[in-house]
Amino acid sequence: MKDNNLFEKAVKASARYCELKGYEVVEQNWSPEGSEESIPLIAYEDDTLVFIDVKARNGLDGFVPESETDREAMEILAAKYLAQTDLESNVEIRFDIISLMVVREDRAMLKHHINAFSVAA
Repeated sequence: MKDNNLFEKAVKASARYCELKGYEVVEQNWSPEGSEESIPLIAYEDDTLVFIDVKARNGLDGFVPESETDREAMEILAAKYLAQTDLESNVEIRFDIISLMVVREDRAMLKHHINAFSVAA
């Protein structure tokens, strides 16, 4: 079961991290109408639209495995976002994963996997 308070804090921390890295965060916890599923962060990095999944875990048990991101669900949600927004038709998109391991109330380690759905050559 997802700890909603932890998740909300993780999304906010991830948004701050992205902004510090020069991303323009345009959505937090976006979901299509009538859906319970959401994309934690949607941001621009230069001309690339980035859909970002956020994972968080309390304690020193390690990061949430990236395999827990449902690639197909993220791609479908991204397609719904693109269908519902007025963007350039040739916008580049990418999928990232940000994982946080909260080590104490005011401290966490963050791992940012850029282009998480790419296949190594």
